[in-house]
Formats: sequence, C-alpha cells, structure tokens
Amino acid sequence: MEAVQQQLKRRKRQKRKLEEEDAASAAESEAGGEGGGEEICCQRSRQALAREVRAKVQVLERTFSWRFADRAAAKRATHILAELAKDEKVVNVIVEEGAVPALVKHLQEPPPPLGSEGSANEGERPFEHEVEKGSAFALGLLAVKVSAVVLLYSLCEGEN
Repeated sequence: MEAVQQQLKRRKRQKRKLEEEDAASAAESEAGGEGGGEEICCQRSRQALAREVRAKVQVLERTFSWRFADRAAAKRATHILAELAKDEKVVNVIVEEGAVPALVKHLQEPPPPLGSEGSANEGERPFEHEVEKGSAFALGLLAVKVSAVVLLYSLCEGEN
C-alpha cells in the first residue's frame, strides 16, 4: 500500500514538472523570441515526451504479473501510450523509446502466480483483458509508421 502511495506521489511530481515545462515552453513561444527559440522549445518538449514514454515503458517492463498493483499500473501505462500515439507526430518518439516490445509483451496474459493451483484466489484476475486490449489498441495506433510495423513483424517472427 505504501509503495502505491509513493508511486502516486512520484507521478504527481512528474506530471507537475511536465506541466511546468509545458507552461514555460508556451510562455517562451508567446514571447516570440529569436528564430532559434522555437527549435529549442520543440527540443525541450520532445525530451519531456521521451521521458514520459520511457517511464511508461519501464512500467510495462516491470509489471508483468497478476498482482492488482501491477495490472493497474500496466493498464494506465498502455492507456497513456495509446493516447499519445493518437498524435502521429509523437509516434516516432514512442517507437524510439522502446514501447513496441513492451506493448507486445502485454498482448498476452501474465503467467499464473506460483502455487496458485487450487487456491481460493485462483479466480481473481484484476483487469482481465484490459491490459491486453490497451496494448493492442496502442500498437494499432503505432502501426501507422512503417518502422513500427517492421519492428512488430520482427518481434512476432521471433516468437514463432
């Protein structure tokens, strides 16, 4: 429980930091500085976006289990990646940060917990199919880029 609270606090800090960076970028662009200011602004927001995507990829890489907290975090990460992937300008950043292999991993259910056979908790499957659907949706949005399709194909071929 305490770990979940710490994770929520960390997310709030990260969100606040991203909002502050966005506000600073907007203020700079409204001030209308020199011609190179727009490039710097775009570079900063690209870096912030890359950090956000990297954080979600890391969540997906470490949360492949049936634990409620893991499933909730994975569901949230797939949802955020899908929302970001709706903007075609962002797709390259998502692919470059390694989201495709992490999303492919979550297309299937995690293995059952050890020692769960015959236990009372055997039927508990938090967010059953939600993470898998979120991964499939995000991958579908990422497939607008040829590089993502090639990476998906190579990952699928590697499993067969």
